[in-house]
Amino acid sequence: MLAWSIFQILTGGLMIFIAVTLFPIAAVLMLVLFLYSLTPYLVVLQDISFGEALGKAPRLLRRYFIKLLPLSLLALIGTFSVSLLQSLPAPWGYAVPLVAYAFVGTWLIGELMRQLAGKLRIYDEPAPNLPVGEFQAPRWIHALMILLVPVLVAAGILAASGRHLSVLDIGRKDKLMDGVAYRSNFSDAYYASQWNYTAYEWQTNGYSLTISLPDLSGEQKPEVLRGIADITWQVTEDIRSVKGHSTLMERKPVTRKSRIMYRLVRQTATNGGFYYSSKGGAASILPNGERPHEPLSVGMMISGDGSQLYVLQFPSRFDSSQVFRVSDDGRYFIPKTNEINPTDFHAYWFTAEQNTDNLFGLLAAKNKTNNLGILNQSAIVLASAMQEGDGRMVVNLLETLRKAGVSVTSPDWDERTWTDHLHSRYNGVTLQQTLELLTKAGVQGTYQAKELQDLSDDKTGVYRLEVSFPDGKLPITYRISKADGKLLSMSLG
Repeated sequence: MLAWSIFQILTGGLMIFIAVTLFPIAAVLMLVLFLYSLTPYLVVLQDISFGEALGKAPRLLRRYFIKLLPLSLLALIGTFSVSLLQSLPAPWGYAVPLVAYAFVGTWLIGELMRQLAGKLRIYDEPAPNLPVGEFQAPRWIHALMILLVPVLVAAGILAASGRHLSVLDIGRKDKLMDGVAYRSNFSDAYYASQWNYTAYEWQTNGYSLTISLPDLSGEQKPEVLRGIADITWQVTEDIRSVKGHSTLMERKPVTRKSRIMYRLVRQTATNGGFYYSSKGGAASILPNGERPHEPLSVGMMISGDGSQLYVLQFPSRFDSSQVFRVSDDGRYFIPKTNEINPTDFHAYWFTAEQNTDNLFGLLAAKNKTNNLGILNQSAIVLASAMQEGDGRMVVNLLETLRKAGVSVTSPDWDERTWTDHLHSRYNGVTLQQTLELLTKAGVQGTYQAKELQDLSDDKTGVYRLEVSFPDGKLPITYRISKADGKLLSMSLG
């Protein structure tokens, strides 16, 4: 039997290797190996060597294939039925199939041995009369085996839950970071830009993260960061409440403290470096009392100097690579809008001291990836860029409109002047108030244009929308053709 186990390992590894490059050959090899599937049973039943059993197995399988087919179909149905039990909530999705398959698998093997022994005797092949005698072990061994059953099941449940990994959480976490959450959505600018402009909703709710990191400020940096971080964030859970004779189920975000095990590998951005959990790294949530309504996955990123740390939370059924983006200097995580479920991707940003300069820096880095051309709804995109304090984007949009023949009336400022002006309009307000205003660029219904009836006529319509700042509103007035919706003019202020 040892020889059979080694044979299985070698041929299995060979099939995996071949399947990567030449799947048809691997499929043929699987069919060939199937002919030898009776080998271990012949070793036991006829008490012969591995070589002898290997030589007889194909011939006997062909002889008994039809007679053993019903049992094979029953085994297929039984295995499939037991596999359905994996959908049970944790940890029962591991324990119940384990116990069930122990009984089902044992019975199937015993029945195969019984039927095969009967067939061998019919054809005068050497076979024992089942049931055969068995070795009588001492009572203390039986008692020990009985005690091991619940121990092994409990160990399996613990392993499936991931709680055993907590023993790796050693050492002191000396770095506490406060955080903000942000996510993309189907915003006004996203639709107006023909799905090219990503903007974010922002939120603060006591988010924090504690982590132990080496000094990353010098020239010599480690290639890999490993550890377990404690994070306070929100997890969407199913909340059950009872009202009278009715039971209500609501899906709500709940603030939880979780632990994330990570292995981050250093990557290179255009003008800097960062650490990321993909491309050779990993990050996963360790169970800590959360009950998300669906399985969650996480991604982590740390800026090259260690000052900025990001965690991306998303349902496990999605691929985060579709939204993952990093700024050129490796400092900011700027996720792209997912075209199907953008609100299922939640980014958390932690830093030792969050301020408006950091916020505007992230938004400016994000807007460098927004490729925009001439749009009839450019006023909405322009409003979002102004809301986010991005002077470069404002200047580029206005210049694009002028080149397209649109009459533009605006201050003759360069990128730096526009940026300083827009940033100054946020002076004197709290971080929370700033985030509330920045969120206007990331949601729907913020920039509702109103037609100015006294300035419109039969051929053109004049509209005005307003961008809200702490010190007042900045109006954007534009004229469009009623015939084809073409943008004709735009005025700021």
